[in-house]
Amino acid sequence: MPEWLVSILERNEGVCKEGIVPILQQLLDQCPTTEYAYVCSPCVTHISKTRREGSFCGYRNIQMLTSWIIASGAQGSNMFGPKFPSIFQIQDLIENAWDNGFNAQGRVETGGIRGTRKYIGTPEAAAMFSSLGIPCPPQAFKDKDFTVARNLLYAAIERYFQQGLLEEDSKVHATVLPPIYFQHRGHSMTIVGFEKQTNGKSNLLVFDPGYRDPSVVSNLVGKPFRHPPAKASGVLESYRRGNKYLRRFGEFEILWYARTNARPKI
Repeated sequence: MPEWLVSILERNEGVCKEGIVPILQQLLDQCPTTEYAYVCSPCVTHISKTRREGSFCGYRNIQMLTSWIIASGAQGSNMFGPKFPSIFQIQDLIENAWDNGFNAQGRVETGGIRGTRKYIGTPEAAAMFSSLGIPCPPQAFKDKDFTVARNLLYAAIERYFQQGLLEEDSKVHATVLPPIYFQHRGHSMTIVGFEKQTNGKSNLLVFDPGYRDPSVVSNLVGKPFRHPPAKASGVLESYRRGNKYLRRFGEFEILWYARTNARPKI
């Protein structure tokens, strides 16, 4: 790993932005093509990669889930300090998990990850959280017909958010549920909501660590606002992952924090 990157990662640098979920909630409420939607707890921080850092998306998504655990004071928050762990600290936690028998095959398959830029995924995230006593079981959606796998994923995510409803009669349902770690071949993201559009199509609402929040969103944090309908829909496109995106993949995995009453049932 080059020294310049080591220096950045040792400072635990990432592009962090709090307060984005409430902005998405307002945009969804103002969007004319949204029939209804759900959003997760506002406690999650959107963490994006720094320029030139490479394929650390798995680490960034672990950090996002951990940001919720810490901010909400959920079970397991005592395993971390006041800030989410750095990439190097996550590597140490995963290696320690392997040492203690949690998905130890992962070390054989990767050759070890400490001090490297090697890709990690759902198994490594699950091993880390399990070793810390934080129950985050993985769940897979796979079928020869990609539309079946995709629809199973949609249904599971919608049911998960339905179980955390705080208001029954609103267009956009705010919850205090944790975000969900989401993996497909070659990339991972963090699911922060679910949208059903008026044309019947579904969208996952995600924080993608590969992208930063557009300034039109980040500049609105903490402020009430009103956008023209077409603009609200356009801004949301950065966070939507629907059929056009998901059709490229036939298998999906999620990792969810299990210390809530909600779970993504198939």
